[in-house]
Amino acid sequence: MQTVDLAIWLRENINWHKYTTLVKTIGDELNERKLRFDKSDLLERSLELFSNNEMIYVNLEGVDHIGPEASRIEMKYSEGSLFTRKKKKKKKNVSDLQLMNSRGSSAGRTLPPGYADFLLICDTDSAAVIAKQDLLNYVVDAGDGLKTSKMPSHMVQYVFVPGEYNPQDLVESKSYKDTKKKMQLDFLAQF
Repeated sequence: MQTVDLAIWLRENINWHKYTTLVKTIGDELNERKLRFDKSDLLERSLELFSNNEMIYVNLEGVDHIGPEASRIEMKYSEGSLFTRKKKKKKKNVSDLQLMNSRGSSAGRTLPPGYADFLLICDTDSAAVIAKQDLLNYVVDAGDGLKTSKMPSHMVQYVFVPGEYNPQDLVESKSYKDTKKKMQLDFLAQF
């Protein structure tokens, strides 16, 4: 599968209105250190639901989803990664993204053979995709892992850009943080 074909498939098979609504609803509530994993889990898992299970969430190291034609896709979310936050101008370079955490030195390492075929870069109101072979030139040692560095924005295929899909206003939205706390207290109440 070519990158442009995957970008088209993602655009046509994922409900990005729901995605942008989820991102707006979460806001910065889950930016605390202990809640960041919940935020990434919610955003990654949402794509399976918002694609009517056409993109399967697998949550493996270096692979978050299985997409069309068994393509392996890693998803990274970073606010302001593709477009500027206020004026929504396309950035010259995609923001640096942490790809892997080696839990120690990553000197001399590169992405493992099992790493996804494609990297899906999600922002609050945009998304883009890049093939692993195109990504490799921009992968650098980050001390305790691997990250992208100075990846030109012309290297990615945009799935959608700001203004194409707008978040919906929910009549009643629940706080994830409050819901999680209630679930924990309900679970603990059985002891």
